[in-house]
Amino acid sequence: MTHAEIFKNAKWIMPQEDLSSAIFRKTFSLDKKEAKITICGLGYFILYINGKRVSQDELVPAYSDYIKRDKEKMNLLYPLKDETDTRIYCLQYDISDYVSVGENVLGVMVGGGYFHQTDRKAEGNMDYGNIRLCYIIESENDEIISDTATLYKQGFIKDSSLFFGEKHDYTLFDYNWNTISADENGWLTPVISAETEETEMHIQSFNKDKVIRTLPVKKLHDFGAYSVYDAGENITGYAVVKCENAGENVKLEFAENLNEDGTLNFHSAGGDWQKASDEFLTDGKTTVIHPYLLWHGFRYFSLTNNAEPVEVREIHTDMAITSSFTCSDDTINWLYKTYIHTQLSNIHSAVPTDCPHRERLGYTGDGQLCAPAAMLTLDSQEFYKKWIQDIIDSQDKTTGHVQHTAPFSGGGGGPAGWGGAIITVIYHYTKYFGDLSLAKKYYKNMLLFVDYMESRCDNGIIVREEEKGWCLGDWCTPEQVEIPEAFVNTNLYIRQLQMLAFCAELLGENADSLYELASYHRQCVKEAFAPDENGSFLNGLQGADFFTLYSGVGDEKTLASAEKKYSQLQHFDTGIFGTFVACCVLFENGLADVALTMLMSEEKNHSFGFMKNSGATTLWEDWDGGHSNNHPMFGACVASLFESVLGITQKEKSVGFNNLTIAPCKNSVLSFAKGHITTAQGRVEVEFNKTANSTEFTVNLCGNFPSAQLEYDGKIYPLSEGKNHITC
Repeated sequence: MTHAEIFKNAKWIMPQEDLSSAIFRKTFSLDKKEAKITICGLGYFILYINGKRVSQDELVPAYSDYIKRDKEKMNLLYPLKDETDTRIYCLQYDISDYVSVGENVLGVMVGGGYFHQTDRKAEGNMDYGNIRLCYIIESENDEIISDTATLYKQGFIKDSSLFFGEKHDYTLFDYNWNTISADENGWLTPVISAETEETEMHIQSFNKDKVIRTLPVKKLHDFGAYSVYDAGENITGYAVVKCENAGENVKLEFAENLNEDGTLNFHSAGGDWQKASDEFLTDGKTTVIHPYLLWHGFRYFSLTNNAEPVEVREIHTDMAITSSFTCSDDTINWLYKTYIHTQLSNIHSAVPTDCPHRERLGYTGDGQLCAPAAMLTLDSQEFYKKWIQDIIDSQDKTTGHVQHTAPFSGGGGGPAGWGGAIITVIYHYTKYFGDLSLAKKYYKNMLLFVDYMESRCDNGIIVREEEKGWCLGDWCTPEQVEIPEAFVNTNLYIRQLQMLAFCAELLGENADSLYELASYHRQCVKEAFAPDENGSFLNGLQGADFFTLYSGVGDEKTLASAEKKYSQLQHFDTGIFGTFVACCVLFENGLADVALTMLMSEEKNHSFGFMKNSGATTLWEDWDGGHSNNHPMFGACVASLFESVLGITQKEKSVGFNNLTIAPCKNSVLSFAKGHITTAQGRVEVEFNKTANSTEFTVNLCGNFPSAQLEYDGKIYPLSEGKNHITC
């Protein structure tokens, strides 16, 4: 929709000077008590009517590629030529319960968010410009719009930085700023921003961020001037503190880890150069204080001893957990629980981020890896519909190149493992939710990406991406990455061609050329990376054989070589893609014992068990925990717990689980497993218990499943609605 279709004659207004936060107010009259508002403040905003906060939504609007930016001023580490799309999301609220007949006051607090970044440039200069606001209040006989009659000034938030924190000064602040009785001396007239009117506008109907829960804190150390506190787990949100005295400078700092002496260790969240902190100058009136327009990623925080903590509030995009999993192994139980917590901690402003502190970007690599697990375990359909649009927006409309972050904010990556999200995320969305609309809408975009990938090849092998840019393959292997980027990208691309062919057939399109293209690239891989006499590629380096089996390049000899190596190794030596691919291949080929043994491993610097035993409450970026301690990407293998261990899957051409098959893997490792997912057809719950001579299955179907059956040990058992008890 256009600006005029949503906001009519309302104008985008912004401060005359460069501010990271400001407050806006406007008095208006209504002759009816029924009214609605359409509003957007960039980067984030909080709306008040007559002094009352209108919604408990946090961190709105959703993060997007807001407006066009000057490429030359981005100062990226690589040249950017792509022409991409932009959009802005707006919020609508019924404010009938907040307004009165007669005079009213609108108040809006606006902070920089992702829109106005001036202090973090590790990925380039991502600043879109000064903060701004647009709104229209509509009642039966009245329309109140944002214009230069709206006033602004800097409020008690003197600095609002998404990455570094907020600074507040409550002294001399007029607490009536958003009420009729405010003193309007010192308020200023804003200026008009015409450029914002040129971008596409949408009403945000999908998930918003919320305060999800509150946590108590524990005091660990008193260092005289300040103390260090523990929230009990790694989370995203902020600390709420109390100070009753006026004129106090209260300061907090946040970190994931502690040094041996009990002080904060900032390394994993960006180091000393990117410390997250909040600072408050008190006035004795506001005694309970906290930031308003950001979140931190942390477990520990320090607080000056002139204040005391009240609680910690956890914030992320509000998304229901629609799954459960438990089994006879503690490490696998920890993996499921920790993945869910990590994934939710990395969904803010309706974008799946890589980490919640250092980068906070929608990396398409991490995002496409975790999409299957998140779609199976969380109520995420509307969320992914939005993020797929971000991916489409980040595609160059001429070449088909897809950026490494969506919305685009710089960042490194590679052609298949990152850009390939344009195919993989749409494929999984279609497969799991049974909604063909996005595959249909963006089919040409996916084909354009294929054209781009073909232009990145020499002799059928993907060897480059953008000139002077990134071209990563696998990432975060336990040792230095040695598996060739070209090998990884080409094998992943072949699998993506198969995914696109699946979508093409669903849409009634001819998929023959896609299958032929996949076959051609398989032959090229065999020629460029010839297997040895045992069918192994690159001597099985860092999961190389798994990549070829995933793409269909490898054969039975390759599988035997992989089985031999990892049966002996019994832990991962793979990166973020190799770990996911390894689990897929092993489970799909009847080697569940090998996969489960690796998932259960406690090998130092190579396993989930090592993370668990080290006290991790979120998944690490690196197997050794050397960097960020809150990255969901290794949790992508959680999808296998449902599709293979519990066996909740569907027939080859099925979507939305309309042809449900329960096919648990045979294994000698787990004696018990139980869990459920919520599909488009309804809830599916599976439990198995092993005895000396049999396996007892309980399959509970709650919904409308047109076709459902249990497949185990070569036999097929029809399933009906309700509980099904089967002994094999």
